Amino acid sequence: MGGSRRVNVKNMFHIGIYFIVFVSTNYIEASGTDGNIDFSKYHHYDDLSKFMHDMEKKYPEISKLHTIGKSVKNRDLLALQITDNVEGVEPGEPMFKYVGNMHGNEAVGREILIYLIQYLLENYEKDDRVTSLIKNTNIYIMPTMNPDGFENAREGECGGEKGRGNANLVDLNRNFPDQYSGAPRHEIQPETQAIINWIEGQKFVLSANLHGGSVVASYPFDDSASHKSEGTYSAAPDDAVFKQLAHVYANNHKTMKSGDHCGDRFQDGITNGAHWYDVPGGMEDYNYLHSNCMEITIELSCCKYPKATQLKTEWFNNKESLLAYMEEVHKGVKGFVKDGETNNGIRNAVIVVEGIQHNITTSFFGDYWRLLVPGTYKMTALAEGFQPQTQDVTVTLGPAVDLNFNLVKQGSKGASIKPTPGGSVKKSQLPNSIPQKTPTTPVISTTTTSSTPEEPNTLESLIEHINKIKDYSHREKVNFIEPKEFHHHHYDEMERFMRTFSEKYPDITKLYSIGLSVQGRHLWVLEITDNPGKHEPGEPEFKYIGNMHGNEVVGREILLNLIQLLCENYNKNHFLTLMVNFTRIHIMPSMNPDGYEIAHEGDVQGIAGRANAHGIDLNRNFPDQFQTTQINSKQEPETQAVMDWLQKYPFVLSANLHGGSMLANYPYDDTKNGISVYSKCPDDKIFQVISEAYSLAHSTMHQGHPCKNIDNEYFKDGITNGAQWYSVSGGMQDWNYLNTNCFEITIELGCTKYPLAKDLPSYWAANKFALLEYIGQIHKGVRGFVYDKDSDSPLVNTAISVEGIDHPIHTASDGDYWRLLAPGNYKITASNEGYTSQTIQVHVTSDEAVEVNFTLSRNELDQWSQTEDFQLLKNLKREYRSNSDLLSEMKSIAQSHSDVMEVQELPRSLKRSTSPNPDLVYLVHLSTNLSKHEDEKPHVLLIGGFSNNKSPVGAHMLSNFIRHQIKGHEVKDPVTMKIFEEVHLHIIPYLNLPSIEEAATIYQNYSCEEVPNGLASTSPYALDLLHKLKEEHKFDVILTVESGGLFMMMPWQKLHNGVAATEDEEVFQSLAHAFADNYPEIYQPDACKTSPNHGIFHGAELHSQTYSLMDDMYINGHSYMLAAFVSCCRYPHPEQLPELWMKTMQPIKQLVLRSKQGVAGQVLDSSGSVIRNASITIDSNAGIFSSSEDGHFYIPLTQGPHTIHIKAEGFEPQSHQAVIQKDSTSQISAHLNAELKEMGYHTLATMEEFLHNVSKQCQALVNLHSLGKSSNNKDIWMLDFGNQNEKIHRSSLNHMLLVAGIHGNEAVGPELLLQISNELCESYEKDSILTKMLNVSVVHIIPVVNPEGAAVTSPASCNSTIGKYNAKKVDLLSNFHTAEDKAGQVQPETQLLMDWMMRTQPVLTLMLRSGYQGVTTPSYVNLTKPEMSVLDHVGRKFTGILAKLEKPGINCKENSDLFNNTFLEYAYSHCHSIPLEISTGCCHHPSEDQMLDIWHKLREPLLDMITEGNKGFSGIVVEKDTHTKMVNATLRIQGFSWTYFVNEEARFHVYLPPGSYQVVVTCHGYQNYKMNIVVPNTEEGRIETVIELQQPNTVLGLSQSTFIIVTSMVVLGLILLCTIAICIKARASRKMAGFSRLNLEDEDDEYDEYYDNGSTKKFLNREYHDESTDEEDVFEKKLLKR
Repeated sequence: MGGSRRVNVKNMFHIGIYFIVFVSTNYIEASGTDGNIDFSKYHHYDDLSKFMHDMEKKYPEISKLHTIGKSVKNRDLLALQITDNVEGVEPGEPMFKYVGNMHGNEAVGREILIYLIQYLLENYEKDDRVTSLIKNTNIYIMPTMNPDGFENAREGECGGEKGRGNANLVDLNRNFPDQYSGAPRHEIQPETQAIINWIEGQKFVLSANLHGGSVVASYPFDDSASHKSEGTYSAAPDDAVFKQLAHVYANNHKTMKSGDHCGDRFQDGITNGAHWYDVPGGMEDYNYLHSNCMEITIELSCCKYPKATQLKTEWFNNKESLLAYMEEVHKGVKGFVKDGETNNGIRNAVIVVEGIQHNITTSFFGDYWRLLVPGTYKMTALAEGFQPQTQDVTVTLGPAVDLNFNLVKQGSKGASIKPTPGGSVKKSQLPNSIPQKTPTTPVISTTTTSSTPEEPNTLESLIEHINKIKDYSHREKVNFIEPKEFHHHHYDEMERFMRTFSEKYPDITKLYSIGLSVQGRHLWVLEITDNPGKHEPGEPEFKYIGNMHGNEVVGREILLNLIQLLCENYNKNHFLTLMVNFTRIHIMPSMNPDGYEIAHEGDVQGIAGRANAHGIDLNRNFPDQFQTTQINSKQEPETQAVMDWLQKYPFVLSANLHGGSMLANYPYDDTKNGISVYSKCPDDKIFQVISEAYSLAHSTMHQGHPCKNIDNEYFKDGITNGAQWYSVSGGMQDWNYLNTNCFEITIELGCTKYPLAKDLPSYWAANKFALLEYIGQIHKGVRGFVYDKDSDSPLVNTAISVEGIDHPIHTASDGDYWRLLAPGNYKITASNEGYTSQTIQVHVTSDEAVEVNFTLSRNELDQWSQTEDFQLLKNLKREYRSNSDLLSEMKSIAQSHSDVMEVQELPRSLKRSTSPNPDLVYLVHLSTNLSKHEDEKPHVLLIGGFSNNKSPVGAHMLSNFIRHQIKGHEVKDPVTMKIFEEVHLHIIPYLNLPSIEEAATIYQNYSCEEVPNGLASTSPYALDLLHKLKEEHKFDVILTVESGGLFMMMPWQKLHNGVAATEDEEVFQSLAHAFADNYPEIYQPDACKTSPNHGIFHGAELHSQTYSLMDDMYINGHSYMLAAFVSCCRYPHPEQLPELWMKTMQPIKQLVLRSKQGVAGQVLDSSGSVIRNASITIDSNAGIFSSSEDGHFYIPLTQGPHTIHIKAEGFEPQSHQAVIQKDSTSQISAHLNAELKEMGYHTLATMEEFLHNVSKQCQALVNLHSLGKSSNNKDIWMLDFGNQNEKIHRSSLNHMLLVAGIHGNEAVGPELLLQISNELCESYEKDSILTKMLNVSVVHIIPVVNPEGAAVTSPASCNSTIGKYNAKKVDLLSNFHTAEDKAGQVQPETQLLMDWMMRTQPVLTLMLRSGYQGVTTPSYVNLTKPEMSVLDHVGRKFTGILAKLEKPGINCKENSDLFNNTFLEYAYSHCHSIPLEISTGCCHHPSEDQMLDIWHKLREPLLDMITEGNKGFSGIVVEKDTHTKMVNATLRIQGFSWTYFVNEEARFHVYLPPGSYQVVVTCHGYQNYKMNIVVPNTEEGRIETVIELQQPNTVLGLSQSTFIIVTSMVVLGLILLCTIAICIKARASRKMAGFSRLNLEDEDDEYDEYYDNGSTKKFLNREYHDESTDEEDVFEKKLLKR
């Protein structure tokens, strides 16, 4: 038993240790809930399938596996549903989905979705957050959408395309129908179709699509209408919501929010998809446009398919984001749309948010979820057969706001509802309803049958009423409230009458005047409609005009009666109420009030008062289509007022009421020759129909015998064509028809023009139904709206034409139209400039108008021409033109635009060659200044017809471009003006002209043969001509526009040293991309079947380059020459030219704009005189550019910072930094200082004077001060060079030390530092590099450390040692010791310098010496390999230069002070400075000429050291939350022995050469911060950062690590106490023990010895005796056998 206890104690101890390790490990991992996830491998298809089935089996209550579809290779597309009720749909629960692995080789998303499934299921009812998500969300997770592609991909491949596509090699994220491109390029794949069906079949609310290859959250839209490859922000209507969603994922991701990954830079880690790059056919856009679902695309990792060891990191990077993003489905607004009567949910009701052009629909139970950012919104619910309901709602950051809708049914027959842009609903889109007004009093039936049920308030009901009154002989009896008083109304009475009704019925009337008569009387109009004062979308507008002839008064009076009828019966008579509600009626009782006042009652056929006050017949005064007469040549006030009125309102139908006969008269009213003959208008058929509508509803008109007592005229059915009756020029009805949408007829109301008042009731009785019937005709034919397909906005002024009827009408301000048509079948077309026309076949009946809505798509070519090419019709011509035609045109254009265009005919013959064609080659110049060369501008040459294939494509593209530029200049287009002002364009449209015979062949036989592998050869004439032009114009950029392929070509054309790329590869690439990125087809492999090459190539990569003109241009003139192949066909059919121009124009323009991306300037001397032919180099490139005769230069560059080095003979070199912005020219002005011509030696006195002069000359830059006194009380002078602006905190600057004269006999160093001082002073604010450095750093110069030695030295001998030591005969070079080393022996000079260096901590320290020739680094210090590489890097700046110095002619000794130089050791070990000793030669006092040579050689490297010191790693350390400066922080760099301290501003700077480094930042009480940095190998060579430290997570006030240690110790202590207690108990039960210690001494001491606290060794040496019985032994043995 005792042995068993010991085993148990031992086991308990082990368990305790295991427990501590387990707790610690799991606590550090942050959560025990991830413990069962296997991160060790990827799940292939079989693994995944088993995993998904296992999860469903293990968690059947909350998971259900679905097969969404099949892949090409018949693999299941599996999605696991996770929710608390997988067997049913819970009302009000939103649906969410994650889809991964759409690109098969982007595998991280696949795995983290597997982990997410496991995490959710395992933590249900364990973790509150997970439990809440599962209980309140219907979650679907599809780890792979492309299982076939995944099986082809390879683990560890970070880039590449293998496995990206499905088994058919189709990119599934380019395979969805696109809003701009339509059907995808490839047939829709099985995987895509399955997802489409899933998206459209379910009411998902939110989704994310997981990808790889970058680290960013990308949101819709993924492409744009222009399909520009990148940089186009394509905002969805819900852009704000999408941004919020993307921010949620990025902000919760461990690293994404920084936005700086994989070489990409995204602000806050999010991007608009199209702005990043254009992706037509993407899944996220399809979700948004075809369902309720909002989806974003998440790029998870730089490496698409990393090793499995990375998976655990990716899970923890994304875990919080995955959960937080799912929770966003519960934001915004949610609720139900229900039937207000039954309380049942209404499925597929439309939810509209005002101002957001994107609607969603309700789900199965009428439930909906609308994601919105915080704000106040107006939301409307619409459903077929229900009245809309609108409510205001305020959305907060918290959970979704509940907003329910209870809709009231309406009596419509139900038409589909199409919400309009901005969330409003048009009345026409509720076509059979009256949403504006419901009658507020009981409606009186129009029939006498009292038992008729209440009629619906629909257009159909209105037409039924109209049809009931159309036939006078069969009309049903109708009851109205009718006028009872009839008399003639003069002007004042008429005005009073109209005002009375306007005031009495303000809800349905509006009185307005359209103008004044000759005598100043108002032309009054009363508008009658349910919403007066505005045009309602979909509601047609009607007008009646009476009394045009002043003595024809019946129309005037019956229109006043009509006003009274409509107003008094509104909301009392159903028919008339519907008429008012569905029609905007305008009634003008008198158009000629002046004439009326002259007329007299009883006039039968007279003319008194017929004309206006000027005696003009107003119905002869309108402009006429056939004749301009004396009467209609000038419009009267009344006529003009009516014409203006018709242009203001979208009238559809009208009638002009006259007297003197009785008939309905329709257009045309006259003929070309003015004779009376039938003059048919295009709409003759419908004019007959509407004329008969009036006539047949009239009591007698239809009989056709109007005035039997006056004449025997007969008009069949009471109607006539106007001109057939008699010809009238200048009539109003024809003007209506020809100039507006309005169809007007003229109605003659009776044979007596001015009847007696007593006869007026009979006129009313005869006409009242006809007046109503005629108004009703406005609701027949076809009606509808025209929308823009992309924006869903209405299209104004769209032409609506009918096949076979040559009379288009146009849409009104809301895109609405009304087209009157007789019953029959028609093809109706809607067309608008810039859109593709749409034609719809329609059957028209005599019932209500057929609703036909059009949705037009932009016509790409027309729209493009209008918006991009100034509608230049010549550029859209589908024909080739000869060179001579083009030349004539260009000359003509140049003649009228001579200030900006010049045409230069080029010589037919040159020295070595002759043009093979009699046609002229010509050169076009385009610039704002044609009188001089303009060297400060880029000169760009565009060439067409370059190759010997003599294709005319380039010529036509460039001719179009010339027209485009000139037109742009005419209209002051900003981009065009910019090109004219900032670029000098040279264009040769046709360089290699075809012969007459060749031209005939080219223009008749079109060929699609490609150019074999690049640029074909050109003629000797063309080569000679180009070389001559290049010498004259110094082209910076040359582009040839070619055909026979789709690609770009650039140098090298022939390999140079086995390399295809030039030194200026980035510039060439920038230019090529400016063109190609705007011509997307260039990158598409299948865009050009005839060409094997697509993309951007070096000529050498295309092989078969028989010549190398591009290379010659680059080498001999630094001209960047490229070739753009823009057409698959070498000689495309002319029908293709406009589309080809549309594709090519923007690329050409963008390349020209890119050509001005560079640096321009002028090189001058210090007095401002021009320096000719200066040499200019860029960055570290070897290529040399030259300034022109006037000192100007221009150099194309890439974006970003560049250093421009300028040299000229006799002048000191100078460097400038220019930051190049996209497509912009940076200007610099270089003033070079004359080169130093002679040098001499300075005494201490003259040296001090020199220093004071420098200090005085540059007071704002230089501070001269004494460091202290030497041994012999002489000043040790120091110059501090740095911007003295007090706003610059001195502690934030870097410090560099240049020191010389530590040996007084070494005279070269002091002289060099004097010149450096002078150079810094003179170059400040001239040399931009030095200026920049001196603004961010301080250069300290000590010319002489040992003034006593310098005072006594003699220049007589090269190797003299006189003056080497200080006044106390001490070698200062070996005197740099710390106090601990040699207390009391440090010299004053040394101590001063040591104290200063300790205070200042210079980054670089440079000592100039002589006595040997070379570079010395610290020798006594044990340097690590990285530290040595730093010193070597700095030293190499000088070794090559020193080798070039003139040899002194004496034997040069080695550095005798190599092991005696404590200065370098001190600087390195104690000041953390990078020290370097430069010895300029063996001679301490070389000749003055030699000294000058040394200066010229060392000037640049010495100045470079100032810029070098600012390279490396800089930054500031702050506390993460408060941004408090962490002044106690330290840095260590792996491989370096130093610890770097931040200064009092918490700033630091560490000099590091280019390379990768690992940095650890520490500060007491804060977590260590580790980071990897890369110091770039650039001119600036510097990386800056802000390091944010955060306090460790605490538990019970202790840091995490401390808590773990304390907890572990407590647990261990408890275990030990338990162990001791057990042991004590065991000892107390000695007799029961199986073993006991053998007692060799007195038994009384047994227990004392047993508990002896002696050593372990002593205890182990005790002897033991087995005291167990034999029976016990046998029992133990039996146990062992079992």
